Amino acid sequence: MRLINRLSVMATVVSTIFLASCAGDVYDPSKEPQAPPAENPFGEGFAAPDGFGWTMITPVKLNIEVKDDFNGQYKYLIEVFTTNPLHDKNATPIAAGVTNGNTSYITEINVPTAIEKLYIRQTDPKQRKEVYARTVPENGGSMNFKWYYTGVDTRATGNTGSAFEAAKRAGFIEPSHKDSEDIKPLYDETKIIPEVPAVSDGYVQYNPGALNAGAKFIIGTEYTDDVPFKDNIRVHESSGRATVFVQGVWDLSASGKKLTSRLDIYVMNGGKIIGSKDITIDAQNTLTIQSGGSVESQGGIFYLGCPAKIYGSINATNVKVNIGTPEIYIGENGSIKATETGYFNSAQVFNYGVLSAGKLEFIKTTVLNKSYIENCEDILINGSQIFNYGDVKFNGTLATNNNTGTASFINHYQATLAGSTWNNGASVYNDGLVQLTDFYNTAVGEIYNSCAFIIRNEFTFVNLILDNGSITSDWSQTANEWLPVPTITCNQKVDVKMRNSSIIKADNFILGNAPNNIVGEQGEISMIKIRQLTLKNNGKTSISGNLVFEREDTNEYRQLDVTCATTGYDESKHSIESCSGIINGGNEGGDPSDPEFPIIVEDATNYTFAFEDNWPTYGDFDLNDIVATIDKVTFAQHEDGSVGTYTLNGTLQAVGANKKLGLGIQFLGFAASNVVELKGIVEGVTSNSTPLGFEANQSNPVIIICNDAHRFIGNSENDRSYVNTLANNSNNKNGAKFEISIEFRKGAVQPKDLNINQLDVFAISKEADTKTKRIEIHVAGHAPTDLGNTKLFGQGNDQSSVEEQRYYLSSENLAWGIVIPTDFAWPLEYKNIKDVYTDFVSWVTTGGKENKDWYNNHNGQVFKK
Repeated sequence: MRLINRLSVMATVVSTIFLASCAGDVYDPSKEPQAPPAENPFGEGFAAPDGFGWTMITPVKLNIEVKDDFNGQYKYLIEVFTTNPLHDKNATPIAAGVTNGNTSYITEINVPTAIEKLYIRQTDPKQRKEVYARTVPENGGSMNFKWYYTGVDTRATGNTGSAFEAAKRAGFIEPSHKDSEDIKPLYDETKIIPEVPAVSDGYVQYNPGALNAGAKFIIGTEYTDDVPFKDNIRVHESSGRATVFVQGVWDLSASGKKLTSRLDIYVMNGGKIIGSKDITIDAQNTLTIQSGGSVESQGGIFYLGCPAKIYGSINATNVKVNIGTPEIYIGENGSIKATETGYFNSAQVFNYGVLSAGKLEFIKTTVLNKSYIENCEDILINGSQIFNYGDVKFNGTLATNNNTGTASFINHYQATLAGSTWNNGASVYNDGLVQLTDFYNTAVGEIYNSCAFIIRNEFTFVNLILDNGSITSDWSQTANEWLPVPTITCNQKVDVKMRNSSIIKADNFILGNAPNNIVGEQGEISMIKIRQLTLKNNGKTSISGNLVFEREDTNEYRQLDVTCATTGYDESKHSIESCSGIINGGNEGGDPSDPEFPIIVEDATNYTFAFEDNWPTYGDFDLNDIVATIDKVTFAQHEDGSVGTYTLNGTLQAVGANKKLGLGIQFLGFAASNVVELKGIVEGVTSNSTPLGFEANQSNPVIIICNDAHRFIGNSENDRSYVNTLANNSNNKNGAKFEISIEFRKGAVQPKDLNINQLDVFAISKEADTKTKRIEIHVAGHAPTDLGNTKLFGQGNDQSSVEEQRYYLSSENLAWGIVIPTDFAWPLEYKNIKDVYTDFVSWVTTGGKENKDWYNNHNGQVFKK
């Protein structure tokens, strides 16, 4: 198309100098004077920053080490991708090689600057695959990667790895008596209960009954269920104490029966305290129930406010311990059973027997359970600490009624917590077995698991530490494996640490309210094994460290940042073993062997080369005068890492000029002397029998794809009509394919020698004549071939310099040719690229720092294939 310079129209007319455009020759060096600079197509004053090279491709040096499990006997295959091959089944490697423990895999690659991550896949000698993602260094550089965990040991000083140790560090101190590790010997029943005296001593019949201080009173066996003892006993002296031995039946049913005096009460074997209404033994008393003794309170509430040692039983409709801060000891044969509610407020409970209630409430209470808490519908642990060495079983809900995070449940080694639903607000420290239908901890509280969480339906959490711990569903005899939890979810910010062979296994893993952080730490590798991942918002979720992430689904989430090892479901080689045994057996793979050679590498990245044809003066910058793509590059790689056969597939896509143009390729990474055979399809001529030659008199190998682009793309001879730059034009055609195949001498050419930055695709705007060399237009930064005209350097708008090794850049640092690392939609004829791609200006003026993917967003004024 014709470019009109409004500032120089009159000068053009007077001097009869015709400023060429797409409609005519760029510049005829046989004529004088030379063409002046053309108007800046982007507007006066528009310039790219100094040093901006117009590149959209980043060079990266890779150095990869593997953890060799075969002592150097076999080689590991390393492949490098720009998309995750676990999610993109069509992904092809841009580089590949082999290595083992004796050497590293070292190579150089080129990556589109918009690509943030590389995906490195290792295939071990047993054909098991793992993928790691790594962030591309900014502005290129080196990427050193070790295929094994090299992180710092994060364990705190003195940490044994147990949940109980974690609970102690969190401030939960197990209840003890006189600093004894096991309080049971201190409550030996034979030593605790005194002998019953032969005769009552000091009993005074007084209004209706009172004891002198120091008295010992016997409620004898003569008192039976039919004729019980009914007096409310007290002590005469205001500060004195008395002792009561209950061998028969003591009925405290009468209204107002509250034992408020200072009595030491012993319910002996066969003795009973009964009540059909509320009865109270308040804080000034003590209560000891011998084996075979009991308290029976049906129909009311048994208020127990004093310290109690229970070797017998308490059976009541309701038991309420909320007077003072009593210490309750339940012996091996002892029990507290409430058919409705067992309520403990500000108490300390030592259970070596049985504790049960329809609803069991612990409010600001510390419980040491060495035996059974069972037959409960619901358990409330508001502000309480439960230390479990035995079995805690419930049918309904274990919950807190606040979210302060002060409640905790510490489940020791070989202890069991089993029931239906855990709900909200408490920390859990587990060294044993937690077996529930649902676990909901959605607000506060830490979960520290050093053994087994078995969840049959849903597991919801906020903060989680697994230290040789597992979260699974039940064991399946049919499948012979631990089943996945159907749903694991969190709607809050998640912080997860996994260490020492821990595992999370789920069908559906749902995360929301990011940022979320999941880290594998020290010890043997841990695992997240899920079938389906769901991210519910746009915040970042990071999964990293000493961890393998197994997934069955192939959903790709931009907000998911996974830098640990990843595999398909059931494909990881790693075995995970916790206290429940082997939770994940690992993929055993096949018989070990080396990769098959040659290794085929196929870079299917589309690279679009777009040119303006007016060099050395500006054109209209629609970047469609010559458009060519490199569609695929394939090469076969020998065992020594060198390239055997190299195949390049390309397409001439568009010709947006009405003059004769050409297209060529200069190879910068190898010498023609290293080529065994060259063949290909060029300008429709098949050259299979006679190898296609490189252009003569060139320092670098050069192949001319075509000297007449219009003819090559399908126009008739001398037809210079535009092709594929006008919408709905009858002259639009399919692009013209070309293929080049080169066989190299073994050991002569390395993969890095064939990177895209070593491939110089250029346009020819004027063929050579008897006086001048041909006019070539190269991508910014590439020098012309030996047959290109350099006398035009510095003319028009050009500011190329051989001395400065500056090529095809203007005085405003603008370019005539660029390479775009995608299947680029070029602007329609007459449409400046800055108007079609609105992010283009920002990318240029920031020197490529912003809007690196500018080519993905346009206003629709592009050619659609």
